[in-house]
Amino acid sequence: MTERTAATLPFHPVLPIHLTFDAPQTSSDGGALLLRQVDERLELLRRMASCIPDSRDPNRIEHSRLEQLRQRVYQIALGYEDCNDAHSLRNDAALRVACDRLPQGDSPLSSQPSLSRMENAVDGLSVRRMLRLLEQHYVDSFPEPPEVVVLDIDSTDDPTHGQQQLSFFHGHYDQHMYHPLLVFDGQSGKLISALLRPGNVHAARGARGVLRRLIKALKRRFPKVRIVVRADSAFAEPRLLQMLEALNAQLGDIDYLMGLAKNKVLLRLGQHLMDAANEQYAQGTSHVRHFGTFHYAARSWPQERYVVMKAERNPEGENPRFLVTTLEGFPPELLYSAYCERGQCENFIKDLKNALSADRLSCTSFVANCFRLLEHAAAYVLMHELRQQVAPHAPALAHAQMDTLRLRLLKVAAHVTQSARRLWVRLPEAFPLAGLFMSLVLSLGGNTG
Repeated sequence: MTERTAATLPFHPVLPIHLTFDAPQTSSDGGALLLRQVDERLELLRRMASCIPDSRDPNRIEHSRLEQLRQRVYQIALGYEDCNDAHSLRNDAALRVACDRLPQGDSPLSSQPSLSRMENAVDGLSVRRMLRLLEQHYVDSFPEPPEVVVLDIDSTDDPTHGQQQLSFFHGHYDQHMYHPLLVFDGQSGKLISALLRPGNVHAARGARGVLRRLIKALKRRFPKVRIVVRADSAFAEPRLLQMLEALNAQLGDIDYLMGLAKNKVLLRLGQHLMDAANEQYAQGTSHVRHFGTFHYAARSWPQERYVVMKAERNPEGENPRFLVTTLEGFPPELLYSAYCERGQCENFIKDLKNALSADRLSCTSFVANCFRLLEHAAAYVLMHELRQQVAPHAPALAHAQMDTLRLRLLKVAAHVTQSARRLWVRLPEAFPLAGLFMSLVLSLGGNTG
């Protein structure tokens, strides 16, 4: 990168343009103030910061753990996933104000080395506490008792490079990686839990512990809530199914709806459905789907379970699919449609990984990378809450991807100054979403005038 700070642009027909990078009180991220308002409402970062150990000399501390965590998470939400970005952003006027610093003076935010030391100061116990806190934050987020909660659980790949601890080769993904386990609310898209795991573990590793904690916590607060766990076939392992059935016997109203890998027995039991689909296809229908149900017991199952089959025939050939579920008494096509809705979980993961770069886990220590994943998860929680606050004012942005929301709403120039009595933040008069921005400021607790 060039170190030049000035240039002349000759294209303007009236006057030459003199370009400099010396506007210290101007920020390109005025939306950091909205993130702080959302953070104030949720209080998630304040509680997470209380879990971070701090062995520093109290008399020499310049940056509190809360300030550092806010700086790091706000940067991620604003699109700066690399800790090195703090080298420049520590002097950003809007970010300084959002983290309780004054925009002027010789008191910038933390440098990259300071943030890295903070991330590597976290131990395993602190990570577990923050993970539980994230999960409890979801349980406490309901303003009134829900009738149904859908827990979508899935795994994803996180490619690794270098010498990260517990980075292993995974044959299915054909790469060295970590293997995070994620849980989302299937109806609202809220991120509930994010557990980092070694790269070579099975997709369902750790799922029983996470789901047991979440289900018990939800049932403690809402004893009458119905909980449905949705997952693909990788999670339909005997121990997980048995655990969910045992929790249902203990607490009631706990069901699962999971994909089931096809095998010779399943294909034989559903052959009559496939034959009917092939017959209709032979009569000229270009795309045929028949649905049916039957009971089936794998060799490792203690009893038969209810299976839904989709027998599909199209020009590409036969496409039989199977689900295992406790939701008997519903039309099979309705159950299959409900299962397919878990595809929305892929969009939630896309927001977490693409918009918020949650796969940027480049610390050497595995525990530090566990904490990093939680920082990205916290950024997701802030952005999701912001999107929910946007919905009543701008329905067109209610379902926008997080990178779109960031580009439209948060990436706005701001001129930040201070007087003896107040801080002034001036946004562009030509900002297209000025009205929406002001509506959000007021709905999140700001005052007019």
